[in-house]
Amino acid sequence: MKAKILIVDDEKDICKALEFLLKSEGYSVALAHSGEEAVEKIQKEHFDVVLTDLKMGKLDGVAVLEKTRELSSDTSVVVMTAYASVESAVETMKKGAADYIQKPFLNEDVKITIRKVIEQKRLIEENIALKQQLSQHMGCMEFVANSEAMLRIIDTLEKVIPTKSNILILGESGTGKGLIAEMVHCNSPRRDKPFISINCSAIPEGLLESELFGYKRGAFTGAVTDKAGLITMADQGTLFLDEIGDMPLNLQSKLLKVLESSEVTPLGDTRSRLVDVRLVTATNQDLEQKIVQKTFREDLYYRLNVIEIRIPPLRERKEDILMIVNHFVKRYSEENRKAVRGFDSDAMAVLMRYAWPGNVRELRNVIERAIVLCPGEVITPDELPDKLKKNGGALSGQQEASSLKLSLSEYEKTLILNVYHAQNRNKEETAKVLGVDLATLYRKMKKYGIED
Repeated sequence: MKAKILIVDDEKDICKALEFLLKSEGYSVALAHSGEEAVEKIQKEHFDVVLTDLKMGKLDGVAVLEKTRELSSDTSVVVMTAYASVESAVETMKKGAADYIQKPFLNEDVKITIRKVIEQKRLIEENIALKQQLSQHMGCMEFVANSEAMLRIIDTLEKVIPTKSNILILGESGTGKGLIAEMVHCNSPRRDKPFISINCSAIPEGLLESELFGYKRGAFTGAVTDKAGLITMADQGTLFLDEIGDMPLNLQSKLLKVLESSEVTPLGDTRSRLVDVRLVTATNQDLEQKIVQKTFREDLYYRLNVIEIRIPPLRERKEDILMIVNHFVKRYSEENRKAVRGFDSDAMAVLMRYAWPGNVRELRNVIERAIVLCPGEVITPDELPDKLKKNGGALSGQQEASSLKLSLSEYEKTLILNVYHAQNRNKEETAKVLGVDLATLYRKMKKYGIED
């Protein structure tokens, strides 16, 4: 598919010259003769690159850059400027511009710059696609991730999934601990055996014991038949104990015995049965603190915590939000037979500013609700709950400045990481693709803690 380029300049002759040049290179080209016209076009269609003059009328190149990043974050922006304003062009790169071109420009310089920017964009998109493929490959259900923290978790899981080691998953409610547990099972050698799951906080203590260990007929009033426990049912497979921190102490000791002996004894029975179970547990509680409080057994903790997976809350990995949103928009649009394509920039800004105390579970519910309420193809803030708009509304000037600075730093770090890995960790090639000298690349990598 041809790359689409929007040329923005209030000098019509320059627009026509660039249009002829870039069309001869095989690009699809559109023109805008003002910043306002450019924004209108960006709102209506997607462009791979916006090539904009820096000095224009009311809406200059800086404003076009900012609006482009707001409306279409994956569109690259190249600014054009006279020699006397090169310093201003460099400042735009700090704000997210991909590159700049000096006026009067040489045709070859324009072609090389555009080609380089499109190649950078292609590398980044391929890298994201690979991450998505990895996420889909790893999970038997819905698992999408783009943040460094979650990709590190995937890397760890790839190493431990083929083993029999017990795994303890830590994280707030709604972060996807159960999904990680299913990923472990579905990608392990036990995938064709049972995956048994139980929430330890949702079942009364007496019932939880009989559910886990099973019982013999006559073990207690109402036990009219033998019942196999969940541990026995998970033999050769995986047992997932969610909210393990809420398990009563007497059951903790019985579970420890099963882990130490690989044997389970049903209630009311004198005979034990050998079991081969991989145990995955999860909790949103601080188990080390519970050990201090004598409400959780230290010996059991170390049995469970052979491999620890700590899932960060969504507010600490907001770079995952867009990918999660796209995933659930597609899913719930299909389920509800609607043609919703996504969120507009205002609605997306609300999602990005909200703290998500309910994590991915809350985001998923908000998306499903918005799909159901959406009257058209694009979700607006009108379809979002009031609490999101109240808590994810406009920031103060100082907060906006801080947020912008953080976003730009995160973008720059992500760009360097993506290109670095795409170039197989070759620094010289990375510097060439990024269009910076090697010294600058080393300085940036040191700043962001990017290690070899």
